[in-house]
Parts: sequence; C-alpha cells; structure tokens
Amino acid sequence: MKRSERGQSEVIGVVLLLAITIGAVTVTVATGSAALGLVTDEARSASVENGMSQLSSQSSLVALGGTDARRFDLGSVDGGQLRLDEDAGRVEVRIETENATTTTYNDSIGTVEYVGGHRTVAMQGGGVWAMEGGRGRMISPPEYHYRSETLTFPIVRLTGDESSPASGTGVVRRVPSDPTAVNETANPLRNGTVVVEVQSEYYEGWYDFFTQRTDGSVTKDDANQTTTARLVVPEEVTFERAITLGGEYTHKDGDKNGGLSESKYSDGVAHRSPESLIESTLENSSGATNLSECFDSGSTCTGGTYYASDDVTVGQSVDFNTTDGNITIAIDGDFDLNGRTLEIANEGDGVVRYYVNGSVFASGGGTVGTANTTSIEAQRNQFYVRDGFIEDGQGGFGFDAIVYAPNSDTDIGGSVDLRGGFVFNSLNTQSNGYTIEQDPALGDTKIRITGGTGQNPVTYLHVSENVVEIDFDR
Repeated sequence: MKRSERGQSEVIGVVLLLAITIGAVTVTVATGSAALGLVTDEARSASVENGMSQLSSQSSLVALGGTDARRFDLGSVDGGQLRLDEDAGRVEVRIETENATTTTYNDSIGTVEYVGGHRTVAMQGGGVWAMEGGRGRMISPPEYHYRSETLTFPIVRLTGDESSPASGTGVVRRVPSDPTAVNETANPLRNGTVVVEVQSEYYEGWYDFFTQRTDGSVTKDDANQTTTARLVVPEEVTFERAITLGGEYTHKDGDKNGGLSESKYSDGVAHRSPESLIESTLENSSGATNLSECFDSGSTCTGGTYYASDDVTVGQSVDFNTTDGNITIAIDGDFDLNGRTLEIANEGDGVVRYYVNGSVFASGGGTVGTANTTSIEAQRNQFYVRDGFIEDGQGGFGFDAIVYAPNSDTDIGGSVDLRGGFVFNSLNTQSNGYTIEQDPALGDTKIRITGGTGQNPVTYLHVSENVVEIDFDR
C-alpha cells in the first residue's frame, strides 16, 4: 500500500470513530432526556395526586357542613395544565318501577383536572381519579355509602370562575345549592330498582368502585362513557285477601258470574317475579343435604336445608318437625305432590319454605298444612314458585299455605281447598266445588321478595346536592 493511501485510511478511521462516538452520545442524551422527562412527569403527577386527595377531603368537609371554607395546595402544576370544567361529569339517580320512573337527581357535577404529559389526575364527585393509557382508575373513593340496605349519596358538585388557572393554590368554600335539585323520595322505599348512572371520562374508575363497594348489578357502556349501578328495593307482600292477581279472575273460562266473591280476591296488582330470589336460594343450598333424606327416609324431617337438583315427585307422605329450626326445601325443577300429604306435625311458629325453580303440580291430589285442626296456620307453609302453580288442577287437593307464584295462570276444578294467602297472575275456576278462604292470622303477615344474589337490596335512599366553589389564586 502506498503511503498516501495509508494516510487516507487513518483519516477515514478517525472520522468514522468520531461519527460513532457522536451518534452514541446523541442517542444516550436523547434517551436520558426522555427518561428524565418521564420521571419528572411521574413525580409531578404523583405530587398532584396527593394534592388532589387533600383537596377532595377538604371539599367533602366543606360540602357536608364541617366548615365554611378551606385553603388548598395541589403542589407544583408547572409541568401540566390545570383546568376546571363545571359541566364535566353527570350523575343521575332514579327509581324504576313497572309503571313509572321517578328521577331523584340529574345534573352535571363538575371536575378539576391536572393534565400531565402521561397522566391526568382529577377530582370528581368527592373522589379522585386518574387517566393513563386511555383507561380511568380510582385513587380515592367518592362520597357514596351503602350500608345495611341504606344508600347515602351526598353528591359533591364543583363550581368556579377560573376554567384554566395557573396556580394550584386557592380556597374551597361552600355555596348554596338549588333547593329543587333533588326530588325527595319517601322512605322506606316500597318497590322498584334504584339506578345510579354516572357519565364521565373516568367511568371505568366509577365502574371499579361500584363493583367493589355495592355488590349490586353494575354495567358500563364504553361508547357513552357511562357506568350504571342497580340496587333492588325489596318488595313487601301483604295478604289482605285470600287471592291477589296481577291479571284477571274468570269463572268457567267466561265472566265472573257465579264464581268467587269479589271480597275474596284483588286483581290488577303487579308483583315482582321470585326468580332471582329462588336462584340465590338454590345457589346457597347446592351443598346442603339431599332432599331424598327428607322425603324418602320414612322418618320425620327436621330443621335444616334440603336440596334437589332436578324435578321432584313426592313418593310418600312427609311429616315435618320445626322444633330445632325452620326448614328450607330448594328444588331446581318442578314439584309434584303426587297425592301425598306434607304436614308440620309440631306446634309452634316454625316455618317450612319451598323454593321451586319450575312449577308445582298436584296430580292425584295431595295436601299441605299442619296438624292443627282448630286454625289454618298458613304462614307456616310458604311456597315461592317461579312458573305455574296448579295450572291444570282437577281437584282432590288442599293447601293451607302462603303461595307466591305471580307468573302462574292457575286453573282449578273439582274439590279444591285453598286457605291462606295466594299470589297468582290469573285464576280461573272451572266449577263451584272449591273452598277459597283467607287465613285471618295473615292480617299483619308480610313476606319479603328481594333481588337475589348480586342484587343488593336498598330500603332507604338519601340523596343530597352539596355545592362547593373552587376559587384559585389565579
């Protein structure tokens, strides 16, 4: 190689080495700068999270009357954008029944947000939320309390004049709320479903909160950024007459002439299906004693829960003794008396409850009652039936019982004795060979139909609007 060529190679090598070194330094600096920026943003967001949590506590204290005003400091907000939007977020609380919907509250609740480079932190509804990677999550819970069938929801609504403040400090103070904002509800609630619907950018955080804290039916709508929680109002059923119908009573498939006296029944009274109640009872009873040990043992059936996973046809008459406790019969299918007698043999007020996830038949007759011959004691035998109850009964049977079968189109003929309290959808009597009688002892008796598993009951609802003003130092 010539000396000139060797000199050129050395120069080229030095240039390449410098280029590689400069490139490496550039990449290192760029990567380090990005990492440093991310760390700085995370630190600022974490600081603002703490500040927002303190502001949330102070706002709730002010909103709920603990004090008139409080100063706050969100920390350094230089690395992001702070904003207050009175219209962001909306809460609706309503009570839905079969016949109507009553709105208790429906208004925007306002939001304070700190928008950082990678994370947004917000206060809304008395809670603190974060948005990162396109998903909202809860940092601290809102003012929403469910305990012992009571829902207390003191809604905290934010207002303020400064929509894009530069400072993270200021004063939060209580201001008067609109006295017409909340439509007061009468407590205790009688029936229906309490629906709480939250529309918010942070709806996923609200969803997580509701699923963790209420154990009710909770759904979310991604398209509308909405989370909805439902709590069922337990229905208390009374027995002012022997028969209560959701639909109509007919006699001999025609009009009512010559049939049941109008003093014996009420019609047009809608009742909730017992399906959820029955399903939850079955779920809780699946590990209980097999029903065959009660029905087929030949000995008296005593206190406890008995379960059947399929249809049941009674093979022999059964005596019950409730001295040691009430008895639950949970049947995941149809139930046929098959001409047998089911009788509570002991005195007292112990109850046998039948939960039937199907229909009840009395082919070949059959009776249900107690050994007491001087009074009916209908409250001691209770039936909760998902589908039909004696929908084609041709006589030879009798029930001294409470029967809750609001989906049943009961059709009876021949010699039939129904004594107690009975809830059907409709009733047709094919002849006049029946005896239908209310048990006078049921005058003060109530049975409670709840929503079942995953349907938290709510009996008392307390909703209030509590308005606070966020006054930033600019």
